Amino acid sequence: MSKVKLPVDVVIAVTYKCNSRCTMCNIWQIQEPDELGLEYFKRLPKSLRYINISGGEPFLYQDLVKSIKLIKKTCPKAQLVISTNGFATQLIIGLMKEILKIDPHIGVAISIDGIGEMHDKIRGIPGGFEKSMATVRALQELDMTNLRLAFTASKDNVSHLSKVYDLANKLGIQFTLSLAQSSEFFFGGKEVEEKPSVEELKKQFEYLIKNELKKFSPKNWVRAYFAQQLYNFAITGKEPLSSRAGKDFFFLDPSGDVYPSVVHNMVMGNIKKEKDFRKIWFSAKANEIRELITKHAQGVWMICTARTAIKKYPWRLGWWIFNKKILGK
Repeated sequence: MSKVKLPVDVVIAVTYKCNSRCTMCNIWQIQEPDELGLEYFKRLPKSLRYINISGGEPFLYQDLVKSIKLIKKTCPKAQLVISTNGFATQLIIGLMKEILKIDPHIGVAISIDGIGEMHDKIRGIPGGFEKSMATVRALQELDMTNLRLAFTASKDNVSHLSKVYDLANKLGIQFTLSLAQSSEFFFGGKEVEEKPSVEELKKQFEYLIKNELKKFSPKNWVRAYFAQQLYNFAITGKEPLSSRAGKDFFFLDPSGDVYPSVVHNMVMGNIKKEKDFRKIWFSAKANEIRELITKHAQGVWMICTARTAIKKYPWRLGWWIFNKKILGK
């Protein structure tokens, strides 16, 4: 195994409290969920460059503003994005006014899993689409520079992928994409039993990839590449590139447990029990887990784990863009 360095990417679930009832997640069913105490954010490694604040619903975490301040102080070079369902508009806007004072570049990703009733069905909240869109509009009025719609594709809503993508473009904000996946410990242990229709999946992904490649920003071309590999992963179940889970990336849950990713059910250590993150990351147990991940590849392809994997193989990205953009293959 190559020499392990401190991680650069993390998803932090600050709480499992949730006001959504998603079809692909049972987190909201957890009784009396744990929350991370403020002191533990001081133990994050300074090496982090990308931090996704998640949940549950992170805006239900009572110390969110204070936690952001601590994270920015501990990891000053990290880019932060907060993932939200967008249902509690007034609460979110009130907190974001304070958070943007800490760093005006902090991002917000609002989950939109379909238009109108489709979104309501997936999220399990009547009128949920209008609530989420009200939050999007209110955040735009704050002149945010980092705002995005986040779509999670499943068998029920894959036909709305292009519609939400078009909505993001119409609003002039970013679009991010993920695939509903099973996890023994995250998503409330929800098992994703049925995959989207292959025919519809291909149609929707081709639409997104084609339109992203038409744009003039390399950032959009990278998103097209990510989408192509996500499609390949959805079809084959195999990772397009070697996983960086437990190497460049980790997942931190509200109880303080450190996992390689949100689908690898192996605890590397606990940040509440160990003050020095290095002792967790470079422990014999963590090394053993990394070896198991390499030996028994478990399919995972999410932007948080894919980001560093793509950077590790730039020639593959460049060759794919050349073929698609220049040669039109």
